[in-house]
Amino acid sequence: MRLRRITVFLVTAMLSVASSAQERGNKNKKDEIDAYLGYSRVGANLYAPNSSGMNGWQLAMHIKPLPFVGIEGDVSRYSQSSSGFAEQVTLAMFGPRVTVHAAGFSVFAHALAGIAHAGETVTIYPSVGYNATSYALGGGAEMPLALGFKLRVTSDYLGNSKAPSAGSPSPAHCRVGVGIAYHF
Repeated sequence: MRLRRITVFLVTAMLSVASSAQERGNKNKKDEIDAYLGYSRVGANLYAPNSSGMNGWQLAMHIKPLPFVGIEGDVSRYSQSSSGFAEQVTLAMFGPRVTVHAAGFSVFAHALAGIAHAGETVTIYPSVGYNATSYALGGGAEMPLALGFKLRVTSDYLGNSKAPSAGSPSPAHCRVGVGIAYHF
């Protein structure tokens, strides 16, 4: 419940800042704010030992008060189920992002930190879960499409304070994604 409140607060704050910036109209440069929604996948064994990789979605908003440096908020949700076992993970993170633009294309790097909530359900046992601190180090690239929309590809190294140690090689901590970004 606490994670939902934090997630709702972060999304509401990001949307209110975006709407106030849009009201300022032509006073701002293009690409000062962008919002992203896309498909995302995390590696196996990241949140529970012997679990498979998980598919999900990622929502991010970036506000750039300086020419190359901005603040990014990221909310994502992943799940998987097989043979009576289900696992869900929700991440809410924020942090700095550095972006470079050239000919409509963008490349960025970010360092995000926040919280993760993981829950597991086995058919015959009650569900269990935990909260942990979480971080993402990575970046992405964008290619222009039309009318302020861009195709975004992302890749991150994920970690959390309660990641299982057994059977969790480094590639398991990868998050990759693809989706659409809109630039205000």
